[in-house]
Amino acid sequence: MGNSELVQNNSELELVAYARLSGFFAQLLAGETPEALAETIAGAVQGLVPCSGVVVQHLDEATGALAPLASAGDPSGAESMTDPLVALGRVGGSLSMFRDGTPFTDAEVRFVGRFADAAGLVLESARTRAKLSQLAQTDDLTGMLNRRGFFEAAERELARATRDGGETALLVVDVDDLKRVNDRYGHSFGDEILERVAKTLSTRTRRGDIIGRLGGDEFALVLPGAGVDAAENLALELEHLLASAAVDGPAGPVAVTASVGVAGTDGARTGVVRLLARADVDMYRKKRKRKAEPDG
Repeated sequence: MGNSELVQNNSELELVAYARLSGFFAQLLAGETPEALAETIAGAVQGLVPCSGVVVQHLDEATGALAPLASAGDPSGAESMTDPLVALGRVGGSLSMFRDGTPFTDAEVRFVGRFADAAGLVLESARTRAKLSQLAQTDDLTGMLNRRGFFEAAERELARATRDGGETALLVVDVDDLKRVNDRYGHSFGDEILERVAKTLSTRTRRGDIIGRLGGDEFALVLPGAGVDAAENLALELEHLLASAAVDGPAGPVAVTASVGVAGTDGARTGVVRLLARADVDMYRKKRKRKAEPDG
């Protein structure tokens, strides 16, 4: 192959690469996850440079180790090359390529290096966006979903249940007399009670259940696949668990009580707002009944 032909081929390769990169940024603007972008990057590199496989890894901030994020083809071969994925002056992962028989040329090494630079920026932007989105949907005190995050997750689950024809139950948990506790002991003590409630809910529920703090003294849970009877049993158990718990206050232990309302879809299509309204009605009915009892 002559020099002019090699230059022409490299130029064509770069034009194709830039077209692919513009597509990555379009995916980023469309809100693609880091995992989805990594899959696209791995597939694109495999299509641009002859190889048996590609692996995209990200740096786990908790452990400081590289972990696979996406791959394409067979990640094995006698010849390999790895480029760091760098963004904002720090390494966020790596891009590795493998093939048998033919060493990677200098032109391919330079090309993949430039490609990795752009890929690193795209993935870092996607990770940053994902973190900001998570923070925007998380309650600062309890670490649970906040109202916005809960509504979005609950609507997705209700839509899925409607498609599959499954049941879904929703619980509303209202902490009793939290205002009185705040007035008497201070808001920091009231926060301790809310944290205790959140811990109890998290401990008792199943993986896949959706838990959120709607604000103030109110929490909510979505129980995929649960009918009303099962939800009522859980509501009673949660009321008993919370009543048996106590938070140490300035003048001794302070009991934590709550009223739990229940609503179910019974397989029918409904939205989270309507389901919450029905659970609220049930919760206030139980609260009034408890206060009306002689020892309430």
